Amino acid sequence: MSLRPTIIITILAVLYLLASVRYFPGQPLDTLLATLGHMLQSLPLLAALTYLVVLVVRKVAGQIPSRFGIARIFLLIALGYEFIFALHHYATVV
Repeated sequence: MSLRPTIIITILAVLYLLASVRYFPGQPLDTLLATLGHMLQSLPLLAALTYLVVLVVRKVAGQIPSRFGIARIFLLIALGYEFIFALHHYATVV
């Protein structure tokens, strides 16, 4: 196994964690609780979307993607979701 897929997954995971942080200045416990709550609420949607994309990839390519491929699909969907959610949140707040 190559080191490249592991580095890519790690970078995507760190970007996802940074994108999903709900920051409250001066309140680290509130930041942690809000971030964990947000991640737990969005996880079922992201898992379902990943499952659907994997089904489509399996139908088109004829084989199931590797675990790294599925993790990459999940993290890319999660990053896209966080970006869209952040745009919606900041557009409604401002």
